[in-house]
Amino acid sequence: MVDSYAVGVSNVKRLLSAIVAIVFFTYIGQFLLNAAIAPLARAMGLAEWHMGAALSLAAIMVTLLSQRWGRASLSWGRKPVLVTALVLALIAGLLFALTTYARTNFWIPAGVAAAGIILARGGFFGAAVAAVPPTGQALIAELTPDEESRVRGMAAFGSAFNIAAMIGALLSGLLAAWWLMAPVYATPISVGIALIIAVVMLPKTPPSKKIKQPPKLSPRDKRVQPFLFAGFGMFFAAGIIQICIGFIMQDRFGFAPSEAVLPTGIAMLGQAVGALFSQLVLVPRLAWPPRRLLRVGLIVVTVAVTSIAVPLPLWATIAGVCGIGVGMGLASPGYNAGASLKVAPEEQGSVAGLLSAVGGLTWVFAPITGTTIYGWNPTAAILLGTFAVGTSTLIAWLHPEFRVANRPKRFRLSLDRSRSGKRNEDA
Repeated sequence: MVDSYAVGVSNVKRLLSAIVAIVFFTYIGQFLLNAAIAPLARAMGLAEWHMGAALSLAAIMVTLLSQRWGRASLSWGRKPVLVTALVLALIAGLLFALTTYARTNFWIPAGVAAAGIILARGGFFGAAVAAVPPTGQALIAELTPDEESRVRGMAAFGSAFNIAAMIGALLSGLLAAWWLMAPVYATPISVGIALIIAVVMLPKTPPSKKIKQPPKLSPRDKRVQPFLFAGFGMFFAAGIIQICIGFIMQDRFGFAPSEAVLPTGIAMLGQAVGALFSQLVLVPRLAWPPRRLLRVGLIVVTVAVTSIAVPLPLWATIAGVCGIGVGMGLASPGYNAGASLKVAPEEQGSVAGLLSAVGGLTWVFAPITGTTIYGWNPTAAILLGTFAVGTSTLIAWLHPEFRVANRPKRFRLSLDRSRSGKRNEDA
């Protein structure tokens, strides 16, 4: 019995390691592009809204496909889903690089380049990365039966994303300081590594583990709808800041396009470090239930976004972006774990896809709305983010679902067992 348990633990660790590595390299590729996208737009003679449209299209694909990918990970198996998605992401990265190369050599006009970038970064890449969060989160939900372990598991998964964001932003700044186009060409390499890991390391899902027809969860489902409302404004505000921070560096502080990549990368790095600190240090130490994590995290994000609207020194603006990361690092595990604990095991792929789709839905509107309003009034764009996350904060504090003081029965049982065990040890 011990041997079989050891084999099970070994397989679980191997699967988790593979998923984390795939998340890591996939999102390094995404953040390599994100940090350089604003300076690239200016260097290629494209309008701000072109890049906003690319990110909005990517978000549409995430919104439309996240739940489909999540359910497919239960019916097809994780390996086929991730391999298919990563092949699509690799094609997207190559198309983006080819379009950028052609435009910088004046082989194609700006309109053609804009169309190619919107299709590559928006359509293809967005459709591909939509598969990663629901697949990973459904796996974690399968392995964590109680509230406490679920929160820790979701925080650990999020930390892999934020380490990738941190390294991707840092690499983007360093590479772009050497050559503005370097992050573009590094993206398909990073995605290719993720694809190799998926092919080599992911085991096939046994037929007995597959669910032929996983149920589809409605966003109107009363079990999860309050979480979706609470998360929407947070992701919307973060989307506005992420797409506008590169323009803020140029317009508020006077950096040239090539010079703006480094401070933009540092700001994104600060956000990732803040989130990582919350997920790896604060969440395990505080051991708060999902509701409290979500509430406190949203307050921190609201204050941080508001601070960026004020014309403060460069260091303070970067600190504000870092504060967004700290707040989201607290709120996101509460958002994901809280909703997943409300549904049955066969619904985990669906709820993971739905949670991911909310983030995608906000990015449908945030980039294009943020860049459009920014072109009219930069401060108004940031204050729109404040209004959005402030509304989410009110929902998290006032909605009846979040005002219930009692913890879920499953969590109380696990907590009682742990306390009972401790008393026995003391005795």
